[in-house]
Amino acid sequence: MRKAEGARHKLDEMVDLVRRQSDLERRLESRPNTLIENHPHLVGYAFLAFLAAILVFFHLTVLALSFLFLYFVSDLMTGDIHRALPFVPKAALFALLYTVVVLAIILLSYQVVPMMVKNLPELSNQLRVQVVRDLKTATRRWDLPAYVNVDELKTSIVKASADILHFLATSLTPLYKGVIQFVFALGINLFFYFESDKVEQAFTRNPDSLMTFLYKFSRTRLKIFYIYFRRVMGGQVIIALINTLISLVVIFGLPLRHQFLMVFVVFFCGLFPVVGNLMSNSVLTINAFVAAGMWGTAICLIMLIAVHKLEYFLNSRIIGGIVHLPMAVSLGALIFFEVLLGIPGLILAMPLVLFFRHELENIRGISSPGRVSSG
Repeated sequence: MRKAEGARHKLDEMVDLVRRQSDLERRLESRPNTLIENHPHLVGYAFLAFLAAILVFFHLTVLALSFLFLYFVSDLMTGDIHRALPFVPKAALFALLYTVVVLAIILLSYQVVPMMVKNLPELSNQLRVQVVRDLKTATRRWDLPAYVNVDELKTSIVKASADILHFLATSLTPLYKGVIQFVFALGINLFFYFESDKVEQAFTRNPDSLMTFLYKFSRTRLKIFYIYFRRVMGGQVIIALINTLISLVVIFGLPLRHQFLMVFVVFFCGLFPVVGNLMSNSVLTINAFVAAGMWGTAICLIMLIAVHKLEYFLNSRIIGGIVHLPMAVSLGALIFFEVLLGIPGLILAMPLVLFFRHELENIRGISSPGRVSSG
């Protein structure tokens, strides 16, 4: 009997607790959210800053950039190309894109990267042999010891070449990590393409909730950022294609190794403004030095200078016509975001600057006080 009364008493306490919690929840729901009502932009931007900090802190910038680039290419395939070829279904274009990307990943994973790991030690030895041979030839022709210390010059060249090869070798592990994040971005982009409506429904079930507000605020800002990213990246792709077409003459004109891989390297590095040309031509110069000697190296260095100057002109004509920013601001943004985000920052610098300018221009600031009359 006492046990039954005790159980009934506990049940009454639980029912009373649930009732009090329900009353509290109703009062909280009916109470206005003064923070969001008075400072909606502050709350929204704080949430975006929190998401950006998570991406940087957990080293997910490659994942975010990969998804952004895949979304850009998907939009290009199912938008611009579909308008040019309306008889081709969007699904077929999207499937073609994923087929090409998956084949490229398989090729890189099972052919290119293992080949680089296998050939780097051999390439390092060939560099040393080529340096010694060319210095002996130059010593006989121009009496180099009368002007420079040949041993120190040889040591410096070999050390610089070895440092570049060491950098390439140590970059293979981060490359594998980047490929893994790229594969995840590939899957996220695939599901997002087919389930974008379901994603919105999942975060907007209650129209008056904080979740709905943050989702709509973030979606709007990300769309604005993507517009600028699409413009800048579209211009950079054009520049990369022009640089690649020019480099084709040197790549197939000289007896370089792995010529098709060099074409891919030139195009991929061309997507990075300013420094991309230096990165790709460094690889080409080393390849030319081993395969063709000093004359091939001289040709690559001439092309490096010519393409670098041409890229400044193309940037001013193509990217400059898009961003409408002074060169000092553009270079400053590239340096700042490269330090902050690494290599992905070079791609995101211009879109981020344009996005920040757009947002700050469209938020009302503090009104300046009127002029006080002297009369």
